[in-house]
Amino acid sequence: MAERSELTRSSPTASITSLESLLSPPAPIEPTQKFLRFRVDQARSMLIAVEEVASVQTIAMFDVLPVPQMSPCVLGLSNWRGEALWLVDLAQQLGLSAITPPPQRLHTLTAIVVQLGTKSLGLIVPEIYEIEEQNLATLLPPSPDLFSSQISSFLKGYFRHDRSVVLDAAAVIRDPALHLHA
Repeated sequence: MAERSELTRSSPTASITSLESLLSPPAPIEPTQKFLRFRVDQARSMLIAVEEVASVQTIAMFDVLPVPQMSPCVLGLSNWRGEALWLVDLAQQLGLSAITPPPQRLHTLTAIVVQLGTKSLGLIVPEIYEIEEQNLATLLPPSPDLFSSQISSFLKGYFRHDRSVVLDAAAVIRDPALHLHA
């Protein structure tokens, strides 16, 4: 019985320690943001801020209208919410090798629809993975040592801990190559 009373009695040191932890200021909350991870080519994945994503669509190839004399990265137009949506092979736009197989071997496309004001653009990617949260305090600007100047202009930065690259949707939409005829 003496043992039981010893176990239920709390030690004064534990009470003081727990009281101090309650009175101490809370730990700062790290600023985080949600990102959609997607594959851009055979070896790389990228992130895009969820706020920049208007929609994720699967588009049938027969719903894509080719547009002649455009940049090679422009695949064509599709209907999205009653309006014309330009579709772009993102890998090719970024200067990576195009991953879109010839249209006769492809039945559907996966598009990440991004918006900037009233402009929308469908970024064609081979695969979408998941939404993840990242600490914004660890986002580093694109380094010329790590990225070519062509791809750097389309990036917000990267996370050093896992080398995740963050795409800048506004820079992709504003790309002059999309606004000039070939």
